[in-house]
Order: sequence, then C-alpha cells, then structure tokens
Amino acid sequence: MTGADMAPVLETRGLTRILPGKVPVTLVRDVTLSFEAGAFVAITGPSGSGKSSLLYLLGLLDRPTAGQVLIGGRDTAALDAEERARLRLATIGFVFQFHFLLPEFTVRENVLIPMRRLGALDERAMRDRTAAILESLGLADEADRRPEQLSGGQRQRAAIARALANDPPILLADEPTGNLDTRNGAIVFDVFARLARDQRRTVITVTHDVDLGARTNRRVRLVDARVVEDSAAAAVFQTL
Repeated sequence: MTGADMAPVLETRGLTRILPGKVPVTLVRDVTLSFEAGAFVAITGPSGSGKSSLLYLLGLLDRPTAGQVLIGGRDTAALDAEERARLRLATIGFVFQFHFLLPEFTVRENVLIPMRRLGALDERAMRDRTAAILESLGLADEADRRPEQLSGGQRQRAAIARALANDPPILLADEPTGNLDTRNGAIVFDVFARLARDQRRTVITVTHDVDLGARTNRRVRLVDARVVEDSAAAAVFQTL
C-alpha cells in the first residue's frame, strides 16, 4: 500500500451538529474520524443515535455547527453552496433506502443525469461509461427499462450505478438494504464490498442490520450522537 492509499480520503475533526431552538437538539457531537481509500465501513447504533445525521454531514448535505469535514485534505467549511454542490457531485455518490430513480426516465437516462450535470465528459464518453457501469452491475439488459419495470434489487443496483456515474472516490449509503429482502440485501452488500476492495472506493454505509454490518471491514458505532466504538469487523473481504 502506498502513502497515497493511506492518506485519508475523508476526515472529520470535532464534528458537531446542534439544531437550535428552545431546547437545542444535538445530532452529532465531537466526532473525529478518518477514512482511507478502500475502506468499507458500517455506521451502526440505535435509532436516533445520529447515524444518518453523520452521513449527511460527511456528504456535505448538511453543515456542521462546529468542526470540520475534509475531502482529499480540503477543508469544506469555507466553500459556498455552489462550490459544495460541485465538490459533492464530483467526489461523492449517494445511495439511499429508497432508490429515488426518476420514474419517467430509463435506467440509462437516470445514470446519465449526474454526468450531464457535472459536464466532465462528452456525450459519447458518458454513454460508454454508463454502459460499462451497467454491465459491471449486471444491468446491461435493463438499460432501456424504466424503474417500475425492475425488481427491488435491480432498482437498488440501478441507484448504485447512478451513484457511480461521476466515478466518485467516496460512496455513502443510508440504509441501502432496508427496503430489500435478505437475498437482495446481501447482493447489494456484495457490490459495495467489491467497489471497496477492487476499485479502492471508500464505502460508508449506515445500517441496522447487524449481520450485514459485520461483513464490512470496519464498524463505527454511535450512541447518543457520539462515537462509542470504532473497530475492525470480525469478517474480512476474503469471506465474501
């Protein structure tokens, strides 16, 4: 492993998010974490512990009350809304419990949308990249179908394809298997494992599923907005 591989892709330093009000609500408190390329991380904890709030802060979907989020060593605190949106589009892919695919578009068109927003490739290159992503996820034959024509597992893999559209080094997933049966949930986790292991992406997923969480190579557990555990999981990639 090179020094570049070991340099953090994503970091937090003293990250805190407090909702103001008569009775302020602390969503995340004093979280300091570092994630390297190829990490496959499960964020776990009871409901209301701050898991999704932390994920939204990591993904620049929310701003911290205090502390820092660094992407590739770059402090994001001083970025304006447009700069944050551009950085998010180029470096972070999101997968949620519900796929949020646009129903009026085909699978191929859904994957092309973030590429066109970023504007880094010409049309032919975008289409070639889309075809390669769909092929890698076993969705080549579904490229011209609309979301309602897909199974639940296929829709979630299509959502992963869209998240990979701009070749982001970071993939964030919020309960990505929560709407799937056991078999399809395991397939989705296998996809994440391969993306981390083979493509060196940093994959961070919030999950309530203890068994699936144990298949990652690192667990971060939150309780009452704080990190109470940060450890390697029992299972490692070669078991997948």
